Amino acid sequence: MSKRKGEDRRDPAYLREQGNREIQKEKRRKVSFSLTMHVPDQGQTFEEWEALGFAAALLERMKFVGQFSVQEAVQLQYIKLYTKVEFPPGSGFYQPKHIVNVTWGVMHITNHSKEVVAGYLADDIFHIVFLDMEHMFWPSVMKNT
Repeated sequence: MSKRKGEDRRDPAYLREQGNREIQKEKRRKVSFSLTMHVPDQGQTFEEWEALGFAAALLERMKFVGQFSVQEAVQLQYIKLYTKVEFPPGSGFYQPKHIVNVTWGVMHITNHSKEVVAGYLADDIFHIVFLDMEHMFWPSVMKNT
């Protein structure tokens, strides 16, 4: 079909003027969370946390921390990593045999709460392994490392 006289024709892309869009900032990948590695026979179950009222706080914290990149979340200490040891010595938990060569860490469910989730980072995903109501994954007296 041919264009009728007077109809607008689009110029080829190389002839169009540049728009005034701002330069796009580099998109940073945000922290995501995985619950598939949870070990229910250590610490508490999700059902127990729900009954105790911790589940909603955990979900809110995951939503909040999920706004940040891994680097930002670690720098702001929303996620605390234990880089000097493979698994915390004196922990109230034992390392699952299927989880090796990872950097373990914790995330408090509210600022300065005793309750934490313990797990590890892989890429941009924090894998929650333990629900720790009593902060026994890394007891406070052992935080020197």
